Amino acid sequence: MKKYILLLVLFSMILCSCKDKHDYTPAILEISADAFDDCFDISRYNLEHDEQITDEDKLRAMRQHKFTHVYVSYGGNAIGVWELPCSIPLLDVNSTDSTYVNIVPCFKKNGQSSAIKGYGYIKSYKYNVLLKKGTTTYITKESLSHLYEYHKYATFKLIEPFSLQNSFSPYNSLTSVVNFECVPDPLDNANRIGVINLTGDSLRSTFEVASYEMNFKINYLTYLEIRYKCDNDMNIDVFAPAYASIYPCGGLYATNEWQTVYIDLSEHLVNIYNTGYVYSGYISAQVLLSGSKLDDRDTHYYIDYVKVITGPQP
Repeated sequence: MKKYILLLVLFSMILCSCKDKHDYTPAILEISADAFDDCFDISRYNLEHDEQITDEDKLRAMRQHKFTHVYVSYGGNAIGVWELPCSIPLLDVNSTDSTYVNIVPCFKKNGQSSAIKGYGYIKSYKYNVLLKKGTTTYITKESLSHLYEYHKYATFKLIEPFSLQNSFSPYNSLTSVVNFECVPDPLDNANRIGVINLTGDSLRSTFEVASYEMNFKINYLTYLEIRYKCDNDMNIDVFAPAYASIYPCGGLYATNEWQTVYIDLSEHLVNIYNTGYVYSGYISAQVLLSGSKLDDRDTHYYIDYVKVITGPQP
């Protein structure tokens, strides 16, 4: 009996000595849905990119984004990709000092895809934040305001805020004469938007408009960014005049709320380029937007801004 009690005591001592004494209390990083809405500082953009962009509407469009996800890493370890808004637990926080956390804004590739991509045109993703075990640190629009800058090798080929005139024109005047009207935003007097109205009185029940021609380096990452809402689906294509090729890039679903999408043009430009016989490393192309009237009612397409940004692969 005594041996049994002794063994029981020894076994209990071993269990106690093996008990995990590590403190797993996390620090919490909570990021709001609108944290990245005004996160770009463009005060040095003209200087670093040798540009002369002074139009306030264009500058406002450059600052605007609507990211849907975030990638976070801390202490050299990937924490993962989280959908906004999110609450992220961080373990092994050893002090209450400020420390760097990498916060990369992300989006759904091509607007509707399940593939999540990090925004590759940012100079640095480091954010200095105070972390403490058992405490929640909040990252908001105010926290990230003007935190990021565009990489010096990233350039805008198109910035269209629809202020007074616009960069689009009917692609083929024989099939469609409809183009955007630039009007005040009913929800924001300081903003203007582009509108296409297809009504019973319209000469055409469809529209197809094209941007001006842009020159792209073929091995660069190129994205179209568009903020829109519309009563019917809208199509986006790339047209390369020298190749006589139109390449579909996908469609945007009808929505009665403003949506922002990021569409990868790079692979489409490469596919068109590879069909040619002259290989200079560059291709000239236009962006086409098109849509049609619903059968039973007037149909409206609203666009806040269109941007095309390009730069080396990150």
